[in-house]
Amino acid sequence: MKTKMRETSLLAYAEALEHLGENQQHVLVTMRLLKTANNQMIARELDWPINSVTPRVKELRDRKLAQVAFTAPDLFTGRKTIYWKPTRRQIW
Repeated sequence: MKTKMRETSLLAYAEALEHLGENQQHVLVTMRLLKTANNQMIARELDWPINSVTPRVKELRDRKLAQVAFTAPDLFTGRKTIYWKPTRRQIW
């Protein structure tokens, strides 16, 4: 059951996004929409080159805004890859 987001949570979320760069925001929102995603999936969704996504994910991890969800083969390449998810610290 979903709970209604409190106004203070919305303000905290908006403030957190203010301190991120535009590309970091795009990656974080995409990660949220996909629930769990590897860098390649995020790149495909944003229509960006992978080398634009990978550093943004690292920056989000360094800020404790993204974390490892699990490791599994990529759905397209079959290669072992890390899937990411937003941290619980996020106010969604």
